[in-house]
Amino acid sequence: MLTKEEGGTFVGGSIARKLAFLTMVGAGLVFLLIISYGYYRSVETYNKEFRARIANLGEATASKIRRIPRVAEAATADLVSVLRFFKPTPEQLPEIMQKLLEPHKEVSGIFVGYSKERKEPVLGNFCPFVFRDGTGYGYRDLAQSPGYDWTVQDWYALPLQLRKAVWTEPFFGSGKKGRIVVDYCIPLYDENWRYLATVGTSIELHWLTDMIAAMPIGDGGQVFLVTTNGTIVSHSNRERIMKETIFSIAETERNDALWAIARRMRDGEKGIEEYTDTATGEKQLIYYQPIEEMGWSLAIVFPEKQVLGGLARLSRDQVALGLLGMLGMLVMALFIARTISRPIRALDRASRVLASGDLQAPLPPSTGNDEVARLTTSFSAMRDSLLVHMEELRTSTAARERIASELDIACSIQMSLVPRTFPAFPERSDFDLFASLEPAREVGGDFYDFFMVDENHLLLIIGDVSGKGIPAALFMAVTRSFVKAFARRDTTLPGGSEGPAALLSDVNDEIALGNDACMFVTLFCAVVDLRDGRFRYASGGHNIPWILSGRGAAFLKPVSGALVGVFPGGFFEEGEGMLTPGDALFLYTDGVTEALDPKENILGEEQVQTWLTELTDLGSKDLIQEMRRRIAHFADGTEQSDDITMLCFRYRGTSPKE
Repeated sequence: MLTKEEGGTFVGGSIARKLAFLTMVGAGLVFLLIISYGYYRSVETYNKEFRARIANLGEATASKIRRIPRVAEAATADLVSVLRFFKPTPEQLPEIMQKLLEPHKEVSGIFVGYSKERKEPVLGNFCPFVFRDGTGYGYRDLAQSPGYDWTVQDWYALPLQLRKAVWTEPFFGSGKKGRIVVDYCIPLYDENWRYLATVGTSIELHWLTDMIAAMPIGDGGQVFLVTTNGTIVSHSNRERIMKETIFSIAETERNDALWAIARRMRDGEKGIEEYTDTATGEKQLIYYQPIEEMGWSLAIVFPEKQVLGGLARLSRDQVALGLLGMLGMLVMALFIARTISRPIRALDRASRVLASGDLQAPLPPSTGNDEVARLTTSFSAMRDSLLVHMEELRTSTAARERIASELDIACSIQMSLVPRTFPAFPERSDFDLFASLEPAREVGGDFYDFFMVDENHLLLIIGDVSGKGIPAALFMAVTRSFVKAFARRDTTLPGGSEGPAALLSDVNDEIALGNDACMFVTLFCAVVDLRDGRFRYASGGHNIPWILSGRGAAFLKPVSGALVGVFPGGFFEEGEGMLTPGDALFLYTDGVTEALDPKENILGEEQVQTWLTELTDLGSKDLIQEMRRRIAHFADGTEQSDDITMLCFRYRGTSPKE
């Protein structure tokens, strides 16, 4: 029981004493919120950790699988080199093939299928196959096998048709054990680009099933490996190997979610997703990632109840205890709420009206000098300040939206000024061309362009305007317009006195007129004769491009040239070069070589040259995309300090006649 003095203190005390009692109720609510938040955070954290563990397990498994195709590719490439440069006789070839097979224990066989169309007396009917036979090695000339025509087999026909190295779909080998086999094959041409042979290696896949069966996935988990066509070549359930595809499983179960995941696996994507098993009604968590070298995909499946079952039971017990504690605290709080909440309820009603948007609504009278009165006075002042602030905010928001809209439009206009449709000349097979531009801000000052000057000459140009933002973008647009205006006049006579140097001179003179802002642009321009690969080039203070060939990446011979637009009458020296089929020109701006990592280390020309040497055999699009990926990896999240622009032109020459 409360004494008279205690009751008086309870009823007439300050708001701080009243709130001290109400804190008990608040503590109960906070306790419930903590329990709820802890549960959801625990689920989220555990889910992230479990997903990371699956990803690590998948990546480790994928790394083991990737090692095998690399061995096969290395062995096949070694045999291609022997056939191309040493040209062994049919009597020497089986022994050489065995020597190449010996150090690669993962490879079960190595073979060569010569083209019958060459109609050579010996090689025209020769198909040697060296294979492992127990602890030794066996040899067969498949050309002597009755009824066997290797020219209609996938391992021979696919490289011939696609003109590139391929992995075949798995198949059951002809041996007694009937193990699953996959072939890696490379097309081989002679010095006249006539088809000589298909060279390949065979790998048995029985080790995949053994490795997957030993993975620590727990009860209910599944691991499987599928080919490009979705065929299951390895599975925790051996009954499904080579008998089903992931598409057939999805079709049988009528599971659209699993069908969509199967398509993403087929397309070489990586991810972690949830789907419901229509047969059991249980939710499943699936991780999948590509085995890029083979075009296959690895998947790991876990039931969701296995992931979250224990955590859910623990959280339910905690919630039950929390609710019991809250109930006791609420009973106590109800005893005091009627006495102390009346002025706060009045202020609460007024604040709700204010929150609904009616800032002119009256507030309760601020009688007395306690916390509620002072709070009411503060609400009144806050309401007046809020009215002023809302008006200011409305004005500033409209201004920011207008600026953002104008920047979006400027970015769209700028990107529309450079070619973005690739392949740019789908009707041409004598060259390969790709380019990319990534501004450091909403708009930038880099640009590139390319177009046919006439039927046999292609003009390539790349530039970098001084400065950033809208001024640089406008200067870039003006420069590009002048280049377009003078290009055909100054480059239509590639063998005469006019050429890239004349083009840069005319552009320089026009830009220099009225250039009160003293801005300038660096330009590199080249005109390629597509008939024989000869090209002429000139530079206006721009980075000298690299030429990519079988010997790696090397700088073009430097030529002198003034910065474009500084003053009229600038001198531009002109250089010449020659591209043989397969060679490429790599044009870039300084945003590539001057990229920074988190420690502000610069990427530099030496590292870029090393990368280009490693990537010299890639097509133009793949080369630029891989360079952009490597630059992003080097930057490791560092904000881009300059526009990054790259253009790769690969000269193929006249296509060989079939």
